[in-house]
Amino acid sequence: MTFRNTNIVMVILLSGLVAYNQVYHVSIFVYVLLVLCYSLIVFFGTISLSMQFFGPARCRGDQSSNAVALTFDDGPEPEATLQLLEILRINDVKATFFCIGKNVQRNPELAKQIIWEGHLIGNHSFYHGALFDLQRSKNMENEINNTNSTIEKATGCLPRFFRPPYGVSNPMLARAIKNTKMINVGWSIRSFDTATRDKEKLFSRVTRHLKGGDVILFHDRCKLTLDILPEVLAYITKTGLKVEPLDKILREKPYA
Repeated sequence: MTFRNTNIVMVILLSGLVAYNQVYHVSIFVYVLLVLCYSLIVFFGTISLSMQFFGPARCRGDQSSNAVALTFDDGPEPEATLQLLEILRINDVKATFFCIGKNVQRNPELAKQIIWEGHLIGNHSFYHGALFDLQRSKNMENEINNTNSTIEKATGCLPRFFRPPYGVSNPMLARAIKNTKMINVGWSIRSFDTATRDKEKLFSRVTRHLKGGDVILFHDRCKLTLDILPEVLAYITKTGLKVEPLDKILREKPYA
């Protein structure tokens, strides 16, 4: 189910109703119901990258593998990211940081340290604004390109992985991703660590359905994430899984 195919089906059904209405009366509620169903499908396609409704998105790796990937959005943040790097270093684990361009601009040395310690950096837009998804495609392209330039200037690496702010997509963003030749990356496990205040609930949400190929979404600015991460890593090892970098999970090159 894609945006294009949904539109085609909608036009066919609507045309059929109009034609049918020439002979038999069709209640206005049938039209309302059709529009409502269409709107719901588009809504869920907008908020769910895994549906790949507007275009390709990589949300998980091979389910038969015994490896998972850790990803952290919104950094780098001076204190939180340093603490996170220390936890990852102690556990000899590599992760992927989807960084906001303005944060890299403010903390270039920290972005460089992420690379030095063997982790990956991806693009998470320049401002991560609340209205990012309402912009024109060209404006989105500019944000993506500016973020890539900022990351490359700080680290020498030009990212290919892009994660949309809030995980929301639409036709304009799909066009921007295509034009900038980025790889749209989602997740298969969303921790909701920015909203959760209960340590046990957060741990359970991340681990209860964990399996090979999963891509886990965290945020390095969340204290609760830092608190449970050692336990999550221990659980991953205990279940016979291992953590691998995102490029190995997705089998894609992370940099141009």
